[in-house]
Amino acid sequence: MVVTATVAILAILILPALARSDDHGARMVCMNNLRQMGTASGMYAADNRDYLPYPNWDGGANGSPPGWLYTVTSGAIPNPVDSAPWKANPITAWRTGTWFQYVQNTKAYLCPVDVESKTYTTATASGGRAEKLSTYVMNGASVGYANTGMGYGTPCKITDVWSPACYLLWEPDENVTGQGNPGAFEYNDGANAPSSPEGIGRLHSANSGNLLCIGGNVQFVTVQTFRQQSTVYPGAGPNGKTLAWWSPISSNGH
Repeated sequence: MVVTATVAILAILILPALARSDDHGARMVCMNNLRQMGTASGMYAADNRDYLPYPNWDGGANGSPPGWLYTVTSGAIPNPVDSAPWKANPITAWRTGTWFQYVQNTKAYLCPVDVESKTYTTATASGGRAEKLSTYVMNGASVGYANTGMGYGTPCKITDVWSPACYLLWEPDENVTGQGNPGAFEYNDGANAPSSPEGIGRLHSANSGNLLCIGGNVQFVTVQTFRQQSTVYPGAGPNGKTLAWWSPISSNGH
């Protein structure tokens, strides 16, 4: 009985530490993924006269330009998880993206915690995500958040962005307004706007998430900081721009 009690006490003490270790490890994998994305961003810009890629601000619309993550093909976002023909040869889905030549390790696009999310494991046809190529979404600021009705826009140059600390990629929060809300809609394509109810994903912490900045550095940003940069106006940048709302195409970054 003494031995059993001792083992039970040790388990109570050790298991939380092991859980924290696993969380820390997943967080490090995720941050390393974003570092690879930062390298891809710099290399792409160097090869394309300093321009950022099209952010896949397309809603999966046919005829939209090739983006950082994918090219809409046959009227659909390439889906390597549960849709033909990509499921049979998943890497062909990532190959349609303009960053693939710089990051060819498909695991680098996905957080190891995120791939266990219900919206990721649920088939797209049954309400799962339309975009399952990446955990991370790109800020649509580079094209001024131009939707299909306005035209797709031309991506800006990195050097046009007011600060290298501006947010480029982040993990969105599928549960920012409650469990399951807005859910899979956060991944209707490869881009997002930092507007309400957008949030920073809390996959590795109760109050923080990972993001990549224009300058290529990775930050672990609190929910409060992300919300502040998304909602406070004016910000610290020219004409009130913030680290989240930085589009050079409009005067105030929106």
